[in-house]
Amino acid sequence: MGIFGFVLLLLFHLLMMPSHNKQISASKQSTSSNEEVSNLIAFKQFSVDYDPKGYLSNWTSNSISPCSFQGVSCSVDGHVTALNLNNFGLIGSLRLPSLTSLSLLQNLSLQGNIFSAGDLSTSRTISCNLQTVDLSSNNISGVIPDRSFLQSCDGLVSVNLSHNTISGASLHFGPSLLQLDLSRNRISNSTILTYSLSGCQNLNLLNFSDNKLSGKLVATPSSSCKSLSTLDLSYNLLSGEIPPSFVADLPESLKYLDLSHNNFSGKFSDLDFGQCSNLTLINLSQNILSGPGFPPSLRNCQLLETLILSRNALQDKIPGLLLGNLRNLKQLSIAHNQFSGEIPPELGQACGTLQELDFSSNKFTGQLPKTFTSCSYLHSLNLGNNQLSGDFLSTVVSQLSSLVYLYVPFNNITGPVPLSLTNCTELGVLDISSNALTGNIPSGFCSSPNNPSALEKIVLANNYLSGTVPSELGNCKNLRTVDLSFNNLSGSIPVAIWDLPNLSDLVIWANNLTGEIPEGICVNGGNLETLILNNNQLTGNIPKSIASCTNLIWVSLSNNKLTGEIPADIGKLCRSLIWLDLSSNDLSGALPSSLADQAGLVMPGFVSGKHFAFVRNEGGTDCRGAGGLVEFEGIRPERLEGLPMVQSCPSTRIYSGTTVYTFNSNGSLIYLDLSYNSLSGTIPDNFGPIPSGGQLTTFPPSRYENNSGLCGLPLPPCRSGSHTATFHPQKKKQTVEAVHALMERCFIQVKGEIGEHEEAVDRGFKYQKAV
Repeated sequence: MGIFGFVLLLLFHLLMMPSHNKQISASKQSTSSNEEVSNLIAFKQFSVDYDPKGYLSNWTSNSISPCSFQGVSCSVDGHVTALNLNNFGLIGSLRLPSLTSLSLLQNLSLQGNIFSAGDLSTSRTISCNLQTVDLSSNNISGVIPDRSFLQSCDGLVSVNLSHNTISGASLHFGPSLLQLDLSRNRISNSTILTYSLSGCQNLNLLNFSDNKLSGKLVATPSSSCKSLSTLDLSYNLLSGEIPPSFVADLPESLKYLDLSHNNFSGKFSDLDFGQCSNLTLINLSQNILSGPGFPPSLRNCQLLETLILSRNALQDKIPGLLLGNLRNLKQLSIAHNQFSGEIPPELGQACGTLQELDFSSNKFTGQLPKTFTSCSYLHSLNLGNNQLSGDFLSTVVSQLSSLVYLYVPFNNITGPVPLSLTNCTELGVLDISSNALTGNIPSGFCSSPNNPSALEKIVLANNYLSGTVPSELGNCKNLRTVDLSFNNLSGSIPVAIWDLPNLSDLVIWANNLTGEIPEGICVNGGNLETLILNNNQLTGNIPKSIASCTNLIWVSLSNNKLTGEIPADIGKLCRSLIWLDLSSNDLSGALPSSLADQAGLVMPGFVSGKHFAFVRNEGGTDCRGAGGLVEFEGIRPERLEGLPMVQSCPSTRIYSGTTVYTFNSNGSLIYLDLSYNSLSGTIPDNFGPIPSGGQLTTFPPSRYENNSGLCGLPLPPCRSGSHTATFHPQKKKQTVEAVHALMERCFIQVKGEIGEHEEAVDRGFKYQKAV
């Protein structure tokens, strides 16, 4: 061959080697892709029982590469590195070995599906390289086993198992783990918390909130736990005293500490906050901490931005100098305690940063100090349910230019409504109800239609205001809620208010209003949700356009002078309407059959938790308007004694309380009262079957009284050829039972008779006599 031929042969081999290597590399990559496709298909086959939205439809076994699969992310060279199936609605039993067999998979997110825990272990042949795992909001229950990914995946950085029903876990994690979220589960074994705190290593977030942890808080983070930034143990059943040095022993890195919504007791002043060099949030609300005084070491928390101590049993005066020196404080809440005395002026020193201040439901007296005029960033101020008085609304509050939310109900403020509050140009919510304000409602709140106010909610209920409802309120185009109840207002409701484009709640009951409800409501103005105008002197017909109020939830027009027929199309509201009270008017005609045409889903949240008064008539059934149920949010209970429906009867008793959600079935209307009208005709057959017995037998005999023209089942039968029947007193009990049971498939009755030491539980709500 010679030397020349040898050189040519060598050159040929050198030129062919890269091509050969590429073929080998391509073959390996193809094999790897096929394996990854197989692993993903195995996950789909053995973990996913149902894919209702078809998100995994392009996951097919004959695919060349997995990188086109929905939810799959790949590296530049085509290997699976992340799987994100969040909120796909997948149902099945999660088996992780096939996924952890993906050797380069680092991020796994299956949040918002319905996976149960099938096999949470990892592959036995390939090491786990997962760094982040999010299995939150699934159906994982029981105890997380020893051989789970928590122990096997050495490189885990973040694990989120929140919003499941996990009852326990064998927690063993390595130093790589930085974030562990087990919130909103059912973990009751406190040893898990003890292990996590004593061996947290490099954790910076530990969240056990909203579980069932109980017993005393005994564990403190070990000396090796130097990175912890967030510790959240809120919404558990932990009890006893918080160890005095618990906070002081926490690492200096801690920024957020939340122990709220537990049963911790003991003196708040005994806590030691140590150096507190980095704490920015402390939440100890909803516990049973007691005693006077604050811990002196709290002054060390100079970076503190949020301090929430609400709903405890703290008392005496608040330390204005200590709190005023917290110059980074943005949110301070000490609501629902037993603090007393005057609000210290020294607290105004924190005004440079203060944004939210909640002192509600205490026993503060005096005024808001003038030092608070420097709170230029304050946007939420709640001083409700105290004993404050004086002119601070005009001298202090009106100078808070950034204020958006102002709540000062249930105090002792007198005099007129300060027009100077219009200086708060950002004000969106104004609630100064249940005071002793007098005079007229200022027209200047929304005086200029060219410069609309930011006001969305105005609540002036339960004062002694007089005059008329100012038409200028119609210039507040952002208004959604108007509540002027329990005053001495007269005249008609201005059309400009009915025409407000965003109006959803119009509540002006227990006044002396006259005039009519105009035709065109919910057509020319906003789509009302609440219309409460009972106990006035309104006249005219119920407008037919009320059928256009498709969002209506609550209608109470009782104790007025309304005439005419109930609009035939009112049944169009049935999908959302839960409360209809037209009693004690002069309505005539037949019951609209449309009331029973539809039955939607009950929306109890609108009513649940509200304050109600049940006015029980004990002076016979001829007393017009007695026996009604009225909502008195924002009304002082003693003011109810002057309600005309109470004074009109020789013997009445008032019971008050709050509604509690106890629904166990669907329906629509939960309260219907058409008594004391002049209705006639046959009760439509499609009102459905009438149940009997149970709570129905306890209803007072009044809800369909004085509508003697009504007939047909369940009332006395209609005479042949007639639509009326004679009403016989001896059948009153049958009448009441039938009427309250009316439209069984479309409403759940909530009224019940309440004895002095009793409680009545109906199908909708429970009423407890207030102590």
